Amino acid sequence: MDIATASTRSVSDLALEVPGAAAAFERLGIDFCCGGRRSLADACKAKGLELAPVLAALTALDGTAPAEPQWRAVPLGELTQHIARRHHQYVRAETPRLTAWLDKVVAAHGERHHELATLRAVFLRMSGDLAQHMAKEEMILFPAIARAASGDGAADAPTAAVLAQPVRRMMAEHDVAGRDLAEMRQLTGEYQPPSDACTTWRVLYQGLAQFEADMHQHVHLENNVLFPRALELGAEARA
Repeated sequence: MDIATASTRSVSDLALEVPGAAAAFERLGIDFCCGGRRSLADACKAKGLELAPVLAALTALDGTAPAEPQWRAVPLGELTQHIARRHHQYVRAETPRLTAWLDKVVAAHGERHHELATLRAVFLRMSGDLAQHMAKEEMILFPAIARAASGDGAADAPTAAVLAQPVRRMMAEHDVAGRDLAEMRQLTGEYQPPSDACTTWRVLYQGLAQFEADMHQHVHLENNVLFPRALELGAEARA
């Protein structure tokens, strides 16, 4: 990594190109998915972080962490399958578990901690939205992207050309999920349980923090890799 230019590079580019950077950004609270287009310098300023230590941390990572797949070169059909298998299935598996823990914690502690009922409502709203969102991607958008990417003639051009609107709709829905995640983090005090929290409550907050981290990686792959590449297909088809 060129330290001289890293501060002006976008956070999403660094997350893709520097092994371990995405995990480091997650720990620092730097948004590399929905807000990943801003420069590292601007992202640090927005978060109240000193730029120099962040650059030093990235330099230390460079070449030491396991390399991530080169998602910008992976065939688009393969990338959509990875997102569905890795991230969509994670959401589907974790949602009922987290909901059950939320129900239990609200029943046991909701009278003393009113924020828990709000937290449950936000999570249920978000998980319901995500279920519909992922179904639309898997049934409609992902197959359309894969067809457009595999086409070798004019017959596939209409498929590619009409990708822009659904892609932008999915990105807008990602923004909504991002606001829900931010509200959950605020309600939980950065997922720090209070001193009177029971074991289920503590496990719940750990699970929600992990859910948020997976969502960040999930949205990052779609917003910053899959969707831009799909929109390039549409631009080529219209040219």
